[in-house]
Amino acid sequence: MTVSSRSFDLETLVRPAVREIPSYVPAKVPADAPTRRIKLDMNESPYGPSPKTRAALAAFDHTHRYPDFAQTELREALGRYIGAPASQINCGAGLDDVLTNLMVLLLDPGDEVIISEPTFGVYRALIAVHGGVTVDVPLSAEFGLDVDGIHAAVTSRTKLVLVCNPNNPTGNVFAPADVERIVAEAPCLVAIDEAYAEFAGISHLPLMDRFPNVCVVRTMSKFAGLAGMRVGYGVFPEPLMPFLWAITPAFCNISLASSVAAIASLEDAEYLTGIVARISADRDALADNLRELPGVEPLPTATNFLLMRLPVPDATPVIKALAERGVFVRNFPKPSLGISDCLRVSIGTTEENEIFLRELDSVLSEMRVAK
Repeated sequence: MTVSSRSFDLETLVRPAVREIPSYVPAKVPADAPTRRIKLDMNESPYGPSPKTRAALAAFDHTHRYPDFAQTELREALGRYIGAPASQINCGAGLDDVLTNLMVLLLDPGDEVIISEPTFGVYRALIAVHGGVTVDVPLSAEFGLDVDGIHAAVTSRTKLVLVCNPNNPTGNVFAPADVERIVAEAPCLVAIDEAYAEFAGISHLPLMDRFPNVCVVRTMSKFAGLAGMRVGYGVFPEPLMPFLWAITPAFCNISLASSVAAIASLEDAEYLTGIVARISADRDALADNLRELPGVEPLPTATNFLLMRLPVPDATPVIKALAERGVFVRNFPKPSLGISDCLRVSIGTTEENEIFLRELDSVLSEMRVAK
């Protein structure tokens, strides 16, 4: 029987795994948002790129040329920066892209990836779109890793354990002994997401010298102010590199302008170190001020953001009220995450932090009066 294209339901072509993908929902700006927009919801740098990066982009005029197929110059610059062989570095259009390469490399339908929630919300979607199964071993009440639980969750289908350290959205750093024990005892690859490593002053690269089953992934988005350029990278075990390159898209999906910007940033490390110090100092100052607000409890963090508990069971109305005032922050209302009473704020400029503090105080005060 012939089916007319006019009556054919295109949705029947969609893979079942895609139909079931849990959506990662980023922060949304209301359509009727006020003119003032203070974006403290995506953990971006408030200071933009470094001077050398700005100069490199201003002089860039090679939009008519393709990038180097293997991004050799970029990988060599990253290798010098992080202290790893360029031959073991893989790049992508943001850290998500590098993780996508990892999923394509490892996962057959039904294979399992262990994560520990609350953690980076993109993990579940990436695992699902490649037919994988997410196995959640939740963090403890104090946001620590359940090492015994992770090892107990490993099965013959487990291909990967994902550890986000420092963790997002909680901001804390896991005990080094816990991370090492996971790596030492896991019969699979362990990927350590170091998106915020520059703020924490930590690196798990030394584990790669001692264990064959660990990789480290990072991004230029946070500390270097390149979120809009989309440059992520990872350091992987040497035996995996031929296979990883076999599935990596041409040019690593990184534009020539983005690679030029990233290389220039790495040549401006001293400036960026100063920016990290400035953001960290402002973060600590904001935390001190937040503790003076009734019922507000900022949690320990080693990142460029703060997660704080509020004196409400659900932070959603607070986030909405702040957005109406032009201040955009995040919350995580899914009950199973255990942080529905929390608000996450990225560290902005000193002025932006002061505005956020003032508006949060005002919103919470109005809510207390309204009770």
